[in-house]
Amino acid sequence: MAKNWLAPFIKASKIASQEALAEAIGVSRATINRLANDHSQLKRDRAEELAPLLDASVDDLMLNRPPKPAPIVSSFDPDEVENDDDGTVSYSREHWVPAIDGAIPEIDTKLGAGMGTVGQTINLPVGGDSVSGHTVIAEWMIPLSYLRNEAKASPAHTLIMEVVGDSMQPTYMPGDRVLVDLSQDKMSTDTVYAISDGHTEPQIKRLQRIPFSDPAEVRIISDNQALETFTVELSRLQIIGRIVGHLARK
Repeated sequence: MAKNWLAPFIKASKIASQEALAEAIGVSRATINRLANDHSQLKRDRAEELAPLLDASVDDLMLNRPPKPAPIVSSFDPDEVENDDDGTVSYSREHWVPAIDGAIPEIDTKLGAGMGTVGQTINLPVGGDSVSGHTVIAEWMIPLSYLRNEAKASPAHTLIMEVVGDSMQPTYMPGDRVLVDLSQDKMSTDTVYAISDGHTEPQIKRLQRIPFSDPAEVRIISDNQALETFTVELSRLQIIGRIVGHLARK
């Protein structure tokens, strides 16, 4: 049986089926079926009709270049995926390719300055495996020289998250965005990090190591002075990444 080359394009678009596609361009289902099973029947004028419906370029259709998977930043559910050796869960940009070269992804996860949200998780096939991840909702053009030289961040491991809640006011306001360097997932200095306890939504907090504590302890500090500071053992804390930049509306 001939391979249906149209199927990946339909799956990646908002068109529900080949029947819906046929109706949208005013042809019979049989016409679309023949086209789907024989790419050589595709002419440029037909590709120009199909391209906007399939969210594809005319050239992609003419050359039968399958659409890329929805962009995601990988994350790992501690209840479904075997964790790393140290027991933590993590985010990764391994499976994400920017639409704009050099762009930094913003994902739908929100860092709580109070209560965060993990956003919608989707599963995509990668090779023979399935990767769980968060959709990329925007791409930001941040100069690489700024990330490397000023923010002291790894451009290949940095992503953007929105801040929600008021616990880090006035430093970080609701709706602000922060740059998170995922490669800096260990506490190297007293500063602001994206953190989690491994079970609840991610938070943005200021961490301060307690000198001479054994086992090592840290203070988790909210910049909002009306809120209480509390102390935990460092080993119980998952550091998602260091906050290396701040995008705020002034």
